[in-house]
This record gives sequence, C-alpha cells and structure tokens, in this order.
Amino acid sequence: METTQVSDDFDAPDSSREVDEQVGHYDVPLCPNRLILAVEAARGPGTALALLREHLQLRETATMVFSAYSDCFFLRLDEIDRFQNRRVGGLEAVTTMPFKAVEIFKHEISTWTG
Repeated sequence: METTQVSDDFDAPDSSREVDEQVGHYDVPLCPNRLILAVEAARGPGTALALLREHLQLRETATMVFSAYSDCFFLRLDEIDRFQNRRVGGLEAVTTMPFKAVEIFKHEISTWTG
C-alpha cells in the first residue's frame, strides 16, 4: 500500500519527491479532518489518498497536504487534474471537492464491518 506524504508546513514542497519547478500545483480543500483521520486510522496511512485517486481518477502526481494554518487537509493537484479532469470539477472544484470527498470517505466507512 502506498504511503501518503502529508506535510505539516503547507507552503513547503514535499521533500520526499522531486518537484518540477515549471509545473504548478493547485490545492483544493477536502472534507472534515475527522473523516480522513478515521479512514487512515482504520485502513492505514495512504488510504485516503488512494481512495481519492481511485474515485476521482487522479494522476500519480496528486498528493494530500495538511495546513496547520487552516487546520485542514488539501488535495494538491497538477494542472491537468485541476482543470482537465471532469471528476475534479473544473473551476468549481474549490467549492465542490469537500462534498465529493465526504461522499467518497463516507462510502468507504459504510463498507466496514464491526
């Protein structure tokens, strides 16, 4: 299973991967932290990002970052995913992504058995 690189410093690039200086990144807010943390705690590190990649058909360049300033997670996308991936939502992605992420994580949680 792939691990998610979650940075505590929102503005700093992820040091575990090379960042192409000519490729921009775009951050869209995700759902409440408690859903992401629940999925990660139950299924393991990297699961939340893997679910988002699967359901939204994201490229491998997609990552999740945590902003200590706003105390929430963001989905960091490249230009192709941000503006050409219809599942992300185009220009309205900033307002629709939290709702899409909630549905993805709630669906995952609903499949868990006690």
